Amino acid sequence: MPEVLTRAQTRRQVIAPLIKSGALEQAIDAAKEMLRLHPGNPDDHALLASLYGRRRLWEEAIHHADTGGAMADAAMGLHAARIRLRLQAGRHAEAAQVARDTLDLARQAPAESAAWITALLRTGDVDLAVSLVDGMEPGVYGDERSAALIVQALLAGGLNARAILAGLASLQAGLDGAALRSQLGQAYLARGLRDQGLEQALAHLQEGVRLAPQDVRLNSLYGETLLRAGRCQDAIPFLRLCSEREPALEHTRAMYARALRDSGLHTEAADQFLILCRQATQRGRWDRYAVSALLQAGRKTEAADLYRVSMQSRESQLPECFQLALAELDNRTDAAPIPQSRLDWAWSLRGAQVDLPRQQWERAVRWGHLVDHLMLDWLELRSNRAHEVMALLDNLDEVDEFLAPLIASGRGVVVATAHIGPMFAGPMIIELLGIRARWLASTPSVTQSAHAATLISTSDQSEVRVAKACFDALKQGCFVGVAVDGAANFSAPRILFEGQEITYSSFASRAAYRMQVSSIFYAPYWRNGRIALTLEHLPTVDAGEDSNAYARRWQRAYLEQVRKHLSGAPESLRASGGLWRHVR
Repeated sequence: MPEVLTRAQTRRQVIAPLIKSGALEQAIDAAKEMLRLHPGNPDDHALLASLYGRRRLWEEAIHHADTGGAMADAAMGLHAARIRLRLQAGRHAEAAQVARDTLDLARQAPAESAAWITALLRTGDVDLAVSLVDGMEPGVYGDERSAALIVQALLAGGLNARAILAGLASLQAGLDGAALRSQLGQAYLARGLRDQGLEQALAHLQEGVRLAPQDVRLNSLYGETLLRAGRCQDAIPFLRLCSEREPALEHTRAMYARALRDSGLHTEAADQFLILCRQATQRGRWDRYAVSALLQAGRKTEAADLYRVSMQSRESQLPECFQLALAELDNRTDAAPIPQSRLDWAWSLRGAQVDLPRQQWERAVRWGHLVDHLMLDWLELRSNRAHEVMALLDNLDEVDEFLAPLIASGRGVVVATAHIGPMFAGPMIIELLGIRARWLASTPSVTQSAHAATLISTSDQSEVRVAKACFDALKQGCFVGVAVDGAANFSAPRILFEGQEITYSSFASRAAYRMQVSSIFYAPYWRNGRIALTLEHLPTVDAGEDSNAYARRWQRAYLEQVRKHLSGAPESLRASGGLWRHVR
C-alpha cells in the first residue's frame, strides 16, 4: 500500500510544484484530495479558494472561502478573501454585506483592512468606511495600497484635511507609492484655492507618474491638473499618452483636445474634437467644440458643414410646437443630469421663503435646468418661431422703466449676469425692448440663428479680439452682456464664494471702469410660471478711485446679487455651467 503523504508534504511536494508549472486543474484535484484525507483545516479551504479564483471559477472559490471562514480558527486573510473574491466576481453588494458583518475583525487587524474599505467604498457606504479608517495610525496600514485606501475613504467622506494628514503620515512611515500619491493629489485638489492646493496636488501627481509612468488614470489626472493650472503645453504629452493607450476615454481625449487648443495647436485640437464627435456615447455632445476648433484652425467650410448637420440633427428631435416641447419636459425631469453636489450646495443656500420638501425642490431645479436648454434649442433651431417662447415673458413695463434712463443717455452699458435662471431669455427680452445689444456667447460664429448679429463669439476668437469687440460695442452705445462666471478655458481664475470655488472674471468691472460706463446686474427668473427679470444698478466709479479698488467693490455688489438669486425659487437656479462647474 502506498504511503499517504502528510498534509504538509502534499502541499510542499505535490501542490506547490503544480502551481509553479501552471497546472492549476491538477493542483485543484490534489488540494481536494488533501482536504478529503485531512479535513477541517481552514488554510486548505483558503488554498482551494485561491486556486479556483485564479481560474475565475467564482462560485467554487467563494464556497471554499466561506467554508473556511466559518471555522473557529480561520485566519484574518480568509475573511479578506471572502470579500475580495466577491469583488472580483462583480458581486459588490455581497462583498459589502460580508464586510459589514465582519467589521469588528477589520478593526482588530487594521493591516488587513483593505478589502473591507474597498467593498464599502465600492457600494457607496462611505460613512461606514470612514468610521473604520478614521484614527488609524499609519504604522498599522500594512502597505502602500492600504494607505492609499485610507486617504481615499477620508476624501470620499469629505474629510479633506484628515485625508491629507493621513497621506503625509503614511509617506513619513515609508509607505510611498503611485496609488498613495494619486489619492494625495486628489485630496489637495479638493482643497482647491486654499493653502496652495493646486501646487501641492501637482507635486504629488508628478511623483505618482514617475513611480507609475504607464498608469493611464494617473497620467490623465496629472495632465488635467496641469491644464487647470494653465500649463497647457506641459499637459499635452500626458494626455496624449492616455488617448493613445485608451482611445475610448471621452473625458481624457476632451482634455487632450483642450490642451492642444489652449496651446494654439488648433489643427490638432480640431482633429481630436472630430474624433470625439465620431465616437461620443451622447450624440452631438462635442459638435459645438469641434466647430469652434475648426474655425480657429481656419477650416471654415468643414466647420459650417458640421454645424449645419448638427443643427439638423438637433432640430429633428424637437416637437412640433414649443408648448408641446415644454409639456414633454415633465417626462424627463427626474433624469436631468445635475450632480448631487450642486443640489446639496443650492439647498444649503435657499431662503426662508422657499418652503418645499426636498424631493419637490430638487425636481423644480431639474425642470429649470431642462427648460433653459430647451429655450436655447428653440431660439437657435426654430428662430422663425421665437414668438412661441416670448409668450412666457412676464410684463416688461418695469424693465422698460428701469432701462429707459440708460437708453436715453446714449452711452454703452455693461450688463453683468451669471449662469442662473432662464438665461437664454435675455437676448429675447432685449430685442423686444428694441435695445442695441451685444452678448458674449460660446455660440460659434457660423450660426444662422436670428440672434447671430447680436453675439460676440468667445469660442472661435482670441481673448484680445473678444475684448476689442466689447469695447467697440460700448463705444457705439450698445448694451454688452457678460456672464461674469463664464470662461472658455480650464485655468480661468476662481474665487471663493459661499464655501465653494466659482469661476469669476473681472473683465466686466474693468470694462465699466475703463470705458467709464454704467453697469447693471441682470438675471431672469420664474415668477408664477412666467419669466421676469431682476435688474439692479452696480457701483459707479468714485472720484479718484483706482481700478483695483473699484473692481473689488464691484465684485462684492455683484456677488451679493448672485447670492440673493440663489436663495430664491429652485426652478430659477439653472444648476449648470459657470459658477456651478466646480461645485464639490
